[in-house]
Amino acid sequence: VEAMKKGFWLHLENVDLCSSSVLDRLNPLMEPGGKLLLTESGTQDEGASHRLIKPHSNFRLFLSMSPERGEISRAMRNRCV
Repeated sequence: VEAMKKGFWLHLENVDLCSSSVLDRLNPLMEPGGKLLLTESGTQDEGASHRLIKPHSNFRLFLSMSPERGEISRAMRNRCV
């Protein structure tokens, strides 16, 4: 979240080992004008349980994986170069 807000580049290694439900949460972020909805934000304030994060214009997300260990979903592959 900090990388998104500050415009840093983020590299997620070995995404093929990550739960597909976690990667599916990143799909909307990788769309043009995408945002990330955090439904579990760890706050005590009941009114702040959901946060919509709009990434900084300089934010970049890089995913890497080893195809020998598995695959990622078609939806995620379609959003990657």
